[in-house]
Amino acid sequence: LTYNVYMEKNMKDFEKYYDFIKDDETKNSVKKIADKILYVNKNFTSAVTEFTNPYVAELSLPIINNYTVNFELFPSFEHCERKVFILYPDYLKSIDKDEFITGLRIYNRSKFKELKHGDYLGALMSLGIDRNKTGDIYVYDDYADIVVHSDISDYILYNLDKIGHNKTEAEKIKVDDVSFKEQEHTILNITTSSMRIDSIVKHITCKSREAASNMIRSGNVKVNWRIEEKNASEIKEKDMISISRYGRYKISGISGITKSGKYKVEIRHYI
Repeated sequence: LTYNVYMEKNMKDFEKYYDFIKDDETKNSVKKIADKILYVNKNFTSAVTEFTNPYVAELSLPIINNYTVNFELFPSFEHCERKVFILYPDYLKSIDKDEFITGLRIYNRSKFKELKHGDYLGALMSLGIDRNKTGDIYVYDDYADIVVHSDISDYILYNLDKIGHNKTEAEKIKVDDVSFKEQEHTILNITTSSMRIDSIVKHITCKSREAASNMIRSGNVKVNWRIEEKNASEIKEKDMISISRYGRYKISGISGITKSGKYKVEIRHYI
């Protein structure tokens, strides 16, 4: 087989693979990563993908394994949700991640207003930054750390000097110097008769079971970044639940069962 025929055959195989992905957003993300894989394989050069969630990363691995392409998934911190693949040809034994992704530390120079996650994210988006070029944001009392594609780091440094009315200053740091931590959250304790997704969604949203079921059937609920449309699906400890217009939640613990047979569940609401 010639190279072009080989590539065409593999792309047709991928199309069958894509058909199994119901969520269009997820499917498009996987296709973009596949394009990067093909680029690296053809040109024998390195490349970085968009920041993506663990489900997209999982779906992309079988495609990477079709080629003699090496990869690293960064950042490697346990609680880091948004990560990139750094792809490189087989003849390279390692890569320098700091060539592809950069840490930024954004200092809040105002003593009067505390900045939250949404403030930092909103400021970046107001600069016209593509969200797919930015990773998770780690917020502390007087600064926030974020990992971004290296090619946009200078643009952010030169253009981000305030957030709202708060004066800010930014500097580059190495990815290894980023102060990673689990995202800020509040604790929600519920008692539920069932660990079915419709019951959990009902408690989180304070809606009726019927309303919760409608949210699920409408594709507005994701479990572990995958659209869940079955009301009877069972939720487990450590599962991540995303509900459109309500936010992101993690089942952080199931502490036991009451005398009446109900589950005592601790849920983290990420803010």
